[in-house]
Amino acid sequence: MKSLKNTISTLVLFSIIMVSIIIGIISIISFHDMKINSVKHSQQQVIKQVKSQANHLLNKIEKISNYIIKNYKVGDTLLKNVVELNSDISSILILNKEGRIIDFYAKSNDHIYKGFDYSNKTYFKSVNKFKSSSWSNVFFSSVDNKPSISYTLKKDNKVLVIILRLDIFSNFITKFQNNDNSHMIRILDQNGIFIFNPDSINLVNQRFNAKNSSIYNDLINKNNEFNLAKFKNSNSNDNNFGMYTKLEKTGWTIVIRENYDLVLNTLKGFLISVFFVVLLFILFILYFVFKLFTNIFKQFDYLQETTKDISNGKYNKKIEKSTFKEISELISSFEKMKTQINNREKHLKNSRDSFEFLFNSTMEAIIIHDTKYCIDVNDITLKLLGANSKDEIKNKSIFDFIANSSIQTIKRKILKDNLPYEVELKKLNGEVFTALIQGKFVELNSKRLKITNIVDISELKNKDKLIFQQSKMVSMGEMIGNIAHQWRQPLSSISTAASGIKIEKEFGILDDKSLESSLNMIIKNTKYLSKTIDDFRNFFKVDKEKESIDISFVINKALKLLESSFKNHYIDIQKEFSNDLFIKGYKNELTQALINIINNAKDALKELNHEDRLINIHTYLENDIVVISIKDNAGGIKKSIKSKIFEPYFTTKHQKQGTGIGLYMTHQIIVDHMNGKIDVNNIKINYKNSEYIGCEFKIYFDYLKNT
Repeated sequence: MKSLKNTISTLVLFSIIMVSIIIGIISIISFHDMKINSVKHSQQQVIKQVKSQANHLLNKIEKISNYIIKNYKVGDTLLKNVVELNSDISSILILNKEGRIIDFYAKSNDHIYKGFDYSNKTYFKSVNKFKSSSWSNVFFSSVDNKPSISYTLKKDNKVLVIILRLDIFSNFITKFQNNDNSHMIRILDQNGIFIFNPDSINLVNQRFNAKNSSIYNDLINKNNEFNLAKFKNSNSNDNNFGMYTKLEKTGWTIVIRENYDLVLNTLKGFLISVFFVVLLFILFILYFVFKLFTNIFKQFDYLQETTKDISNGKYNKKIEKSTFKEISELISSFEKMKTQINNREKHLKNSRDSFEFLFNSTMEAIIIHDTKYCIDVNDITLKLLGANSKDEIKNKSIFDFIANSSIQTIKRKILKDNLPYEVELKKLNGEVFTALIQGKFVELNSKRLKITNIVDISELKNKDKLIFQQSKMVSMGEMIGNIAHQWRQPLSSISTAASGIKIEKEFGILDDKSLESSLNMIIKNTKYLSKTIDDFRNFFKVDKEKESIDISFVINKALKLLESSFKNHYIDIQKEFSNDLFIKGYKNELTQALINIINNAKDALKELNHEDRLINIHTYLENDIVVISIKDNAGGIKKSIKSKIFEPYFTTKHQKQGTGIGLYMTHQIIVDHMNGKIDVNNIKINYKNSEYIGCEFKIYFDYLKNT
């Protein structure tokens, strides 16, 4: 386990060092950025000044050229005056349209004469019918064999060429020097050849092309004008820091540069100063912090010892006050905590005693267990399972108290919370009884345990069987009435046939044909009576196992048993059956349930004044659910009693007409025995062009596929 003292000390030490280093780094970066911004600003001012001066020179030469071309006359002194008055101009040539010199003036004219053919010169070729003026790149002048540039102007049949001396042009630029006495400015023509490089004159004389050097690759090609960038010197490996701009008239590039290493060297002194300041700051803060921490942790060590004493039950120990306000408040909190812990221990003991009392006072049996073994039980459980003490149940497998018929059910449900469900349990003496159980998982003593409540429902189950038997007896009485109705006509036919035979015999008119006809009719009706007996006998058989049931067959069977009753009360039966609807269940119990619902509708229709009496039975499949709809037009059910119709012994009929268990047993059969669902609602129903209020029972079962 980590030490709080070491952890905080390490954290503080790390924080102080990191904060100091970060402050130092930020200071260095800020100074570096400030220095770079200063260099950038300074270079921008210089290069803008040089660009302005260069544009001024170019504009001046263009104005002079326009003046000469307009005012020149053969034999006058205009050319001489212009050359003598402008030190930048080395010579002026006047060429005819064929490129031959017709007049000139030069400060040194050793290599130039009138009539010379200059048509092959670049500056002559640069002007044509599409272009009247042009600035040239650097060339060696044929006048004085020095690097020069020229401005050419064409007008009418004359071509004016002004040749400029670069050494004179550079006088202004050489004034701009760096701290190491190197020159700041370089100028290149549009072909990348140095026009001006005072630190390397040989590059200008050799017409060195810099397009493949770092000045192009790292500065001009990768950056916009006036943006600061790093590049290497053209004739050395020194790192430069600079920017560039271009002259629109000539396409020249002006480059300004400083030695990058010298710029960075100015930061070294500042970096050393920052390092020593940060080091002194760290040492001072560490001394102050550790002196403070020594005093604070001394108090914490004392609190730690005191806490151990409290945890060991020494609540009467007095805690000394501290010189620090916060620690004093913490000590006060400890004093309160001592009192609260003492009170809570008493409260927990009382709560435990109350829990034990409630645990043993409940009417339900309660077992606390994990997924295998019993942990604890209440007193009711001992009585329920026939035990004399908890030791007979605790630490035993919970499956020791489950009947074989319910073991698989328990295995499916034991790993999760569940709603109440029925199982068969087993007492210590082996006696099996039916119980309703419900289990919930809880966290007790850092363990995930399940609390299972158990209610013995053996008596309730016996009561249900009694009610079901009573319902059967009521149905049997109703069925006997139906048998009487169905037998009346066949018995009458048999009696008539027998009487006919007797009378014909007495009068001597009985012949074989008449005798055979009467006997056949008697046999036919006797078979009908026998079949009726079989139908009613099958109805009262007890189903032991669930089977596949054809819904249409069961409904037709129920209707057949009630057929005579419908005829006697003029009730119209409408059937709308979907084919091949099968479910899993108990055939005779379902028949009983349907008869109860249809009988209820019949009894309600008997009370109506109108003669239009209807029972509509419709079956269909909806989302893999088989639906049985039974409607009537008997006026519906009152809202005040709708929620009570499935309760046992509830009836709206006269005591002689009903017992109130028919719909209760119907609900038990459909919901509890066959896992179905039943709803009842009032509806509007159309019959014989009239609208009636009626009642609709809807029964839902899972569809049995592949039957």
